Amino acid sequence: MGINQPSSWTATTLGASADFINGYPFAHTDRGETGLPIIRIEQLKNRAAHCDRYSGRLPEQYKITDGDIVFSWSGSFFVDLWERGPAWLNQHLFKVIPVSHLDQTFFMHLLRWSIGELQQRSHGSTMSHITRKDINSFGLTLPPLSDQRRITEILDTLDAQIASQREVINKLKIIAAAIMDSHLTKIIRTADAEFSLATLADIASGVTLGTETGGSIELPYLRVANVQDGYIDTSEMKRVHVSRTDAKRYLLEAGDVLLTEGGDLDKLGRGAVWDARIDPCICQNHIFRVRCDRIRLLPEYLAAYCSSHHGKSYFLSIAKQTTNLASINSTQLKSMPIPLPSIGNQRELIEMADAGRNQLSKESSHLQRLELLKQGLMEDLLTGRVRVSAAEAVLESL
Repeated sequence: MGINQPSSWTATTLGASADFINGYPFAHTDRGETGLPIIRIEQLKNRAAHCDRYSGRLPEQYKITDGDIVFSWSGSFFVDLWERGPAWLNQHLFKVIPVSHLDQTFFMHLLRWSIGELQQRSHGSTMSHITRKDINSFGLTLPPLSDQRRITEILDTLDAQIASQREVINKLKIIAAAIMDSHLTKIIRTADAEFSLATLADIASGVTLGTETGGSIELPYLRVANVQDGYIDTSEMKRVHVSRTDAKRYLLEAGDVLLTEGGDLDKLGRGAVWDARIDPCICQNHIFRVRCDRIRLLPEYLAAYCSSHHGKSYFLSIAKQTTNLASINSTQLKSMPIPLPSIGNQRELIEMADAGRNQLSKESSHLQRLELLKQGLMEDLLTGRVRVSAAEAVLESL
């Protein structure tokens, strides 16, 4: 028992607190288009994922209904409270049935909180998994039922606030995109002419990996995964050895527009403006570096145009496409027609985009604060470090 844990809490194990019933090992021939849906890890995590169905009979232990706890214990560790109607549970998923003196939703929160430590005990080099031995030996301390319900109410309230804030952010993104697209279309009409991108900017590809030579230096570089739609994600950077000559040739500058050449359709012409937050830095050869003549073309305007339906329509019309894959080359990018409004109109669009980003950043910061509060309170409440009454006071102050 922890130092600050109430005396009314009892020590037990995860295995003694619930039944963990593995799903049914459906064969490929079992899957059809009629009957109850078969829920695998993909369907558990993605509501829009296609479901195979099974119309035969099975023991009720393999069926889940609304309110059941489902625990993915192999490959991807995940806990969810099922709320999508009757379904069959596939193997590698547990239906979790808490013992009678445990609140169902409280135990779901407790299991989610335990995932991190359970992952550390997982086995397997190619597909990690948790064994029943791990579950049976995993220690817990549980509060009385009345406190379980109060803790559940606190965590459910925070979950509802987090979900609401995410919805605010999603709606804000949709509204901002619609306003930007409308204004972009409006100022495009003011352009006197279109110019090929090659006449407005210098365009080059990044470094080809694996071509380093003697006397090379090591630099961080941007991959396709780093270049997202409207922003650059530098949370996970890799490094590459390049010659000193190539380092000078491929160095990025603040204001460079980075565009991906393709792959999956969502990567076609995807890009953003580089802000030189990492310097020096280069990019790989599957990314185009576009350096604008800023007297005529502002980088932020170009990035907005490329990400709009105008730009995406152009990329799709000229891309080399195979099944679910598409790519563009530098010649096609250089030939891209760019409507050229005045610098003043370009700045007006950029200021509008900045205002939208600032509002989105404000709402995202609020979401992050809620998530951190939830994480902290979950840790404190489920370990007994903080009394329920103190947490309730914190929640009332929000």
